Amino acid sequence: MKAEMLFNNAISVLQPGYGKKDNPNSTDNNRTGFFSYLNNALQEVDNLQKEADESAKKLVLGDQDHLHNTMIAYEKANLALQLTIEVRNKLLESYQEIMRMQM
Repeated sequence: MKAEMLFNNAISVLQPGYGKKDNPNSTDNNRTGFFSYLNNALQEVDNLQKEADESAKKLVLGDQDHLHNTMIAYEKANLALQLTIEVRNKLLESYQEIMRMQM
């Protein structure tokens, strides 16, 4: 629940209209495309996490016969989360590099 709440807060901040001031020269179309892509990617990671959790529940309840299906689901979710974290780290490094630049 806590991770889902953090996810929703992070997405709300990334919405195109969040904290927006009227600027006729802004490129809303590009921004909306990027934010929708980012939102879809984060939703996909969340879906993989939920699928892995559901697979584990099925395994425990005896509804699933093979352990390897659960392990594969967990590995997919783990890899997707690791990729998301690495992308976030690279974005933060880029932002920090830009902030260190002298004008």
